[in-house]
Amino acid sequence: MQTATNKKIVVLGGGTGTFTVLSGLKYHPVNLSAVVSIADDGGSTGILRDELGVLPPGDIRQCLVALSNGDQVLRDLFNYRFTQGGLDGHNFGNIFLSALEKITGDPLAAVREANRILNVKGRVIPVSARATDLYAELEDATVVKGEHAIDKPSSNRAAIRRCFLSPDVPANPEALEAIRGADIVVMGPGDLFTSLIPVLLVKDIAQAMAQSRAKKVLVINLTSKNGQTQGYKASNFCEVVSRHILPASIDVCILNSSKPSDEVALRYVEAGDHVIEDDLDVGSMQIWRGDLLSDDIVLTVPGDRLARSLLRHDPDKLAAAVLAAAGVA
Repeated sequence: MQTATNKKIVVLGGGTGTFTVLSGLKYHPVNLSAVVSIADDGGSTGILRDELGVLPPGDIRQCLVALSNGDQVLRDLFNYRFTQGGLDGHNFGNIFLSALEKITGDPLAAVREANRILNVKGRVIPVSARATDLYAELEDATVVKGEHAIDKPSSNRAAIRRCFLSPDVPANPEALEAIRGADIVVMGPGDLFTSLIPVLLVKDIAQAMAQSRAKKVLVINLTSKNGQTQGYKASNFCEVVSRHILPASIDVCILNSSKPSDEVALRYVEAGDHVIEDDLDVGSMQIWRGDLLSDDIVLTVPGDRLARSLLRHDPDKLAAAVLAAAGVA
């Protein structure tokens, strides 16, 4: 088994899942990069994007905080969410990144400055310098516009047939360079159609994946997501991701084998979701199984208007699994 020292690991996605895997990997002697979605339009991020015309800051902020080596006060500051007044619901880090973009006049330069200010281990890289909208075409031919609308359906609706971006946006050259030069590319965990797929849909990302000699690792979600992956099993996640990275392919799939408590599982069932069933057989890709569940209880953050999942991956367990599955330690 190879050593992890100086291995170049690129994590694709956005949101809590990407935050989790980065939070664990930062404590290993690896060279980390996060290639982050720019299609978010919900909550504080959506308001700032609409009113100021900035690159969506929320997913970028979460990755910056995950990889920050700054003191805890600075990290807490970037995660602070206002709960009253005109800023109610806004996150300080989102406002900071938006202001930094206005000062520099360049969204990519703003993120580079934020990397420096937060003393980030590695790099946080927006997948494109331009924001775009995510659309979902459903099985009944209905088209849903916007990541937030796709993420939070107001009623029962048909399953997602495919997603697309409009307008098409060019990939950030830094993102393409990071993927092509990686030793390991990690996809997930996180909302499949609203965190990971928006990165893979950006022009030339799939081609960069094919050109990369990296081991491509997919982390399967712990549970389904209402409006996105109801009824999905592990194989469905693999099928969707495989389709989006062609002609590249998944080398290793990571699955949690530990069972949540009956109480937690019931709460997901009541919400119309379920724990993902492991239906994978031995095939062209390797399969890594193990206990990846976090013991921490997820608490609601005051001022946060978005619903969050209860069941989470443990950052340290997940990081160890990624390295083991990729054949490094």
